[in-house]
Amino acid sequence: MIKKIRPTRILKSLAVSASLAAALVATGCTSTLSHNINPEGQVATSDLVFPEMDKAWEKEGIFPNSENLNKVRAGVTKDDLYQLIGRPHFSERQHAKEWDYIFKFYQEDGSVEKCQFKVIFDKDNIAQQFYWQPNDCAKYAQIVKAPSGVVATPIVNEQINLAADALFDFDQWQVSNIKPSGKQSLDELAAVLRKYQTQGNSRVVITGHTDRLGDDAYNLQLSERRANTVRSYLIQQGVNAASINASGAGEANPVTMCADNLAKVALINCLQPNRRVEVMVSVYAPQQ
Repeated sequence: MIKKIRPTRILKSLAVSASLAAALVATGCTSTLSHNINPEGQVATSDLVFPEMDKAWEKEGIFPNSENLNKVRAGVTKDDLYQLIGRPHFSERQHAKEWDYIFKFYQEDGSVEKCQFKVIFDKDNIAQQFYWQPNDCAKYAQIVKAPSGVVATPIVNEQINLAADALFDFDQWQVSNIKPSGKQSLDELAAVLRKYQTQGNSRVVITGHTDRLGDDAYNLQLSERRANTVRSYLIQQGVNAASINASGAGEANPVTMCADNLAKVALINCLQPNRRVEVMVSVYAPQQ
């Protein structure tokens, strides 16, 4: 059966994510560097902080697709940004309230100018504000701002957790490894998503998670594979492929913390909530 996450679990997850974000900043990765980003996705320019470019995984930057860049505007989702301009160029986690990019642009004399581009998100992970460094880099794109006082609000905003242990056999990820009970849960989820598609513009973000046992790199790969398998299964059940984005977070975002001194079986059982596939669903009303 589909299991909706409980409010208390959401609060615990947010608290853990916040501590992880602080740890990421301390180790050179970025999560949310700017200060005082409010729930509506607004921040004063004096509170903006751009990450150092040498901390990026994409240090040289990219030449963005100009047509796609000009489609970026207030109201787009992280999934939209991923499809239009790619994932952020710094190690910014899925739930970060800002994403940072390094873009390169040709100038009239043939030289190349390198610019930083920042997107600020609201509490629902909808982009609301955009900033450039240096400021005059804004001339390379025409970002459309939301009308004053208007915030894009989804008519549906739902989070669903599917227990990985219920979906897949141990250490498995292929469609053939999905348990009968897992197929039933995914069939129910597909029916819900197909219904949402009839109500407006739907966005589905699937994120695989593992516990902290085992190799970090392997856990990340396993979480990515499981998320993509769930995506493929939902597409087979009639969910619009263009509306679904899948990724893996490995062990990075636990919802349960367990003591190391537990016996092996007890530790595995304690960490069970961390082994999950998280589905975030947003539906936006059709444009009038």
